[in-house]
Amino acid sequence: MTINNNEQNTYPNNSQDAVTIAKRSVHRKQKERKLRKQRKKINRLKAFLRFVVFILLIFMIYEFWTLPQWYLDKEAFKKPNGNIEIINNKIVPTNIIYKSLKDIKVYRVPIFLMSVKPIKKELFKIPVIKRIYVRRYGFPARIQIIIRERIPNTVIKTNLKDRPVAFTTSDGVFVTNKNYMGLAENSSIIRILAKNPKFDGKEWNIKRIEHLEKIAKAVESYSGEKVHYIDVRNTNDVYVRIDTTSIRLGVLDSTVFERIKRISTILPQIDEVDGQIKYIDLSWDKVNYIKLKESKSFGE
Repeated sequence: MTINNNEQNTYPNNSQDAVTIAKRSVHRKQKERKLRKQRKKINRLKAFLRFVVFILLIFMIYEFWTLPQWYLDKEAFKKPNGNIEIINNKIVPTNIIYKSLKDIKVYRVPIFLMSVKPIKKELFKIPVIKRIYVRRYGFPARIQIIIRERIPNTVIKTNLKDRPVAFTTSDGVFVTNKNYMGLAENSSIIRILAKNPKFDGKEWNIKRIEHLEKIAKAVESYSGEKVHYIDVRNTNDVYVRIDTTSIRLGVLDSTVFERIKRISTILPQIDEVDGQIKYIDLSWDKVNYIKLKESKSFGE
């Protein structure tokens, strides 16, 4: 049998290539194994670092959560020291508001989790207060209470220069507590002068005051002037003071509004009268008088 020289040369080359390929394969696998080991180490290190970061984050959150600046002092309502702020109250004194809140308990919770319902519940017992807004702040923990009070539209006094003894609000609340009488009066408030008024619901009540308000508005409508006060200290001889003069209405019976209508006809005659006018007398049915300080009178 004859063997070709080329074939004899091929076998050794093929065996050498196979060995080379095998070595390369082994080297590659070793390298891949080494890379896998390195990846595992890196992944373990990353997992460990994530765990450490997680623990640190939990610790930081806990420490941040427990900082004293998040918590209101237990004596905050009993001894306010800048941590309870009251603003926008003009009628109700601040010390009365603090007194109303002194029994509120402060629980050990962060300020932003603190319930404001007990605060509102206590303050809504004050009839002058209409709305309450409570804001909570941290660092340091404090509370701001914004008060919105009812608007007075009439005040009852025993004398013009004295403090009111009672007042009513635009939404029909009758307030008689002397602690709430430090209101600043303005031109829109109707003043009622009364003698030793008794607020027992019989002599003075919302219905009676609303009737006096209607009388004041009728006088303003027919006179074109502002009513300064209504004097009912003598219920049988009522006076209304306007810019120009006083108006005597007498008894406030069923004819009072018809008598008030005559203001528009008699008021222009004041300029024609010589002397100082004491009042316009509308206490008589269908008879008008201009009373002078010299005790003279002009009628029609």
